[in-house]
Order: sequence, then C-alpha cells, then structure tokens
Amino acid sequence: MMKRNALLLALAVTVTLFTVSCKKGGKSGLLVPKEAAVVVYFNSGSLSSKLSWAEIKQSEWFKEVQTKTSDTLARKLMNDPSASGLDTEKGFCFFLAPRGRGAYVSFQGSIKDQAAFEAMVKSTGEAGTPAKSGDLNVLESDEAVLTWNKSTFVIVADAPMSGNNYSSGVQRFPNDSLTLFAKNIYALKGKALLDEDSRFADLIKSKGDMHMWLSASNLYSSAGMGMDMMTNMLKLSTLTEGNISTASLSFDNGAINFDGKQFYGKELTKIIEKYKSKGIGDDLTGRLPAGDVLVAGAYSYPMGVILDVVKMVGADGLANMFLGQKGITLDDIGKAFKGEMAFAVTDIQQRIDTVKYEDGDGRTQSYATTKSDPLFVFGASIDDQKSFDKLYNVFSEEIKKTPSSVGNIKTEKGWLVISNSNDVSSAFYAGNNKPAYADKIKGHQFGVFFNLQKLFNVISNETRDSTGAKMLEVSRATWQDVVMNADYKGGEGSFHFEVNLIDKGTNSLKQINQFVDKLAAINRAQRQQWNEVTIDSAASEAPPKAFN
Repeated sequence: MMKRNALLLALAVTVTLFTVSCKKGGKSGLLVPKEAAVVVYFNSGSLSSKLSWAEIKQSEWFKEVQTKTSDTLARKLMNDPSASGLDTEKGFCFFLAPRGRGAYVSFQGSIKDQAAFEAMVKSTGEAGTPAKSGDLNVLESDEAVLTWNKSTFVIVADAPMSGNNYSSGVQRFPNDSLTLFAKNIYALKGKALLDEDSRFADLIKSKGDMHMWLSASNLYSSAGMGMDMMTNMLKLSTLTEGNISTASLSFDNGAINFDGKQFYGKELTKIIEKYKSKGIGDDLTGRLPAGDVLVAGAYSYPMGVILDVVKMVGADGLANMFLGQKGITLDDIGKAFKGEMAFAVTDIQQRIDTVKYEDGDGRTQSYATTKSDPLFVFGASIDDQKSFDKLYNVFSEEIKKTPSSVGNIKTEKGWLVISNSNDVSSAFYAGNNKPAYADKIKGHQFGVFFNLQKLFNVISNETRDSTGAKMLEVSRATWQDVVMNADYKGGEGSFHFEVNLIDKGTNSLKQINQFVDKLAAINRAQRQQWNEVTIDSAASEAPPKAFN
C-alpha cells in the first residue's frame, strides 16, 4: 500500500492543482465504459478562469503548506504543475466500475511531455522498471497499475465494494487483470462508451465546473455490495433499476450552485406519474415564521406515492404485520395525511438547568449548567379526519407522556402541529405570515431555507475564546444562507442546492480562497502567541537547585 501511495502521489498532487476536461473518446471525449457506476468530471478550463494557479500561489495558506512540504518533487509540482509532463490544457477524469463480484477505479489524463512524465514517475523512488506491452508502458504497484503511452496515462486500481479479504465473497483483482482493464479503456469506442447515453453526453456539455454521474443500477449490480438477500426478499432492485443521478457544480459570482437531475426506472416512474402536486404555495409558506428563522422548509406531494413505493418493493406485508399489532394499516396512514408539511426552527435559546446527583456518601448534590433548546414547529396537513383519529387514538397514551419541554402536540383546523412555543404554534394555525424567504422555496415540491447569519449569531452566544470569535466574524462576513429545493416534472426529478455569499460581485471560488487564507492567518497568529507564551514561561522559570 505504501508503494502505491508513493507511486500515485505526484499524479495526485498535479491533478489537484490542474483538473480539466478530457478530450478523447466519443461525444464527450471521455474514455468511460458504459458499465461505470460513478463518474466525476472536472472542467478546470472553467475553474482556472475563476481562480488561477498564480492567484493560489500568492495565498498565505499555500505558501505555508509549500514551506512545510519536504518532498522535493512535490514542491516542484506545487510551484509548476506542468513540470509533471501532463497536459494541463486537456485533462483528467475518474470513474468506478463494478466487475462481477468486485469493482475497479480508474483515473486518466493526457500527457504533453512523455520524457518529463516518466522522469516524474521515476523520481518517486518507488517506481521500479516499467514493462512494455505493445505501445503501452505498464508499471505495477500494490493493487494498482499505472499505464501510459506518448499521449495518455491510465491508472487502474482494485476497489472491492465491501469486505477486506477473499473469504468474504468479494472478488479481488490481481495486477494482470487490472492491466487488462487498462488496455480495454484505451480501446473503448462507439457503443461501449458511456457517452452513447445522451443523458451523460448532455451532462458533460452542460454549464458547470464539475460534473457527476451516478448509476444506482450499475452500482448495486455488484454482489459485493452485500444486498443480494435483502434485494431478493423485498424487490429492492425495482428502486435501483434504471435509476440515474446527474449533477453539476458551479462557482458563480456570489453563490455556489449545485444542480442535478434524477432519472427513474419504468416501475418507479409509473408510480410517481400517478400523483401530481401544485407545489409549495401561500397556504404553506404562510404558516412558516415570518421572523429571522434559523431554518424553515416545506413539502408538498401526495402521501400515496410513498405507500405505493412500499408496496412495489413488497414491504407492505411486513409493515402491515407490525402495524396490525396496533390495530392500524398502511392505508390508514395514507388516508390520514395529505402529504403537505411545514417546519421551522426559529431560534436556539439558552437556559440554566440544575443537574442533581448523589455523591459517594449518598447525599444529593447539584450543579448548574447551561443548556441550549431549539424553538421549533412542525405541522402536517390532515386529509381524512376519521383515519387520523384512528391513528391518534392508538398513540394517545404515548403522546400524553411527552414532556412539555420537548413539545406540545395539537390538532386543530385540519393540521397536526408539534411545537414548544405557543406563539409560533398559534401563528402556524393562523397561516397569515409572509416570510421574506418564502420566494426562495415557493412553487417547488420540497424546499428548505437555512439562515447562516442566524447560525453565526447563535454560535457567537456560546463562543468564549478570541480566536473562535475572530473566525466567526470572518464567516459572518463571507456566508449568507443556503437554499435547497426539489421537484418532479416531465418524467424526471430535479434538485437545486445553493450557498449564497455576502459579496455578490466576486466569484465564489475566489472568495473561498480568501476565506481559507483569513482563517489560516488567524490560526498562524494563535500559534505564534502560544509560542511566545511558552518561551516567556521557560525564560522566567527559576533553575533547579543543585542536589547536595
């Protein structure tokens, strides 16, 4: 393992520095087989336009890391990644592919200067002598091989999905198999490539600094995942069959945006298509607190879809057997609720709590401590009152035992509401609020707003040391809020995740670099202060008396 790490260190450093798009293969230019389960693609042509390596080198945090790096090659590559011989104008991509009862991972990129590349590999000190196989150079390591020709390198490593030994039933691949996988990657073309799938090709062409692909069906096709028995019992394969997730990450001015799509298999699509949702409207957002909340969200989609999925995988029998002991069924739950919910945490309040205990003599002692309690509200819309009453009566005894400090449970005006604040609960039932953040989640089937500025205020109340306070101020001046939403429309799902920053005019990648630099400066100042205190203490300490 040590040899493999040493062999790949130089490549890993260089790739971290300059990650760009591959320009080989089919429509996308990526040499990725169609059976790949996970693919990560970096577009550093876009990344470097937002934050250049020259800018990173000027950062104090980078200078400190470079100073502490003792490896000569690593220092050389940090100063000039092109010294690796890699073509930083083209690029790198990663994928994981199941194979039988095992899996392998591959990392690949383009070579600009073969002599420089081979010199870099040789200078690791662990490289050994590469073997020739046709026009390929093959260098073996522990559970991994590095192959290259004059224009491309491909690393392939064993990646067992679970377990750590052969007795677990997980297939492990020796180096000769890994070398064969590498050769197959170089030879990929046409229908053998993943980009024959238009969804993948469209993903790579779309706007973004990083693209990700996840095929649940390919991922779980490996028996090494340990899902065989559960899959056969509950038909879980119907959840993963044809299930594809795609996502793109973009560093934009004033925001980090993460957008994705979800493609489902035939069975799951049929179920979801049965139900429609108008999305989060004023009726839901009007129940959310109008003040400066910490987090708030809402959900609007018929309950029937959840019950149908449970039935599709064959889990309804087990569920009804368990619920039957209480005299209820899954259908009772489905009829009781509409599928509309709203929730919020308005604040975190501190209170003094007294903790009692017995000492060694059996006497009761106590001490005071500070506890933090969230003020919250959660509400679910009731559909069929008769079915809901049936559920409520079954759990009424447990509900009565719930401490008031945890929350009060009420049912009024067609809503089940749980809250530990009477004011927030009353406002929820009234439904007349107009929160400023409502537009960020309105119209979506699921939406969440997270107020980072409020979080920093909460943390500041518990921050005692000056270093923590300084870091908090830097965070407060950088980060604003987080917004998430998700929908299902037109036969596919979609989601959006965004992190908003205070400065709207500067690219978020530059701001992250500046943020890290400021935190590093605070840490450096603290270390210097500690060193000064240590030196002063040592200087003032009297020398020990001689022993006579």
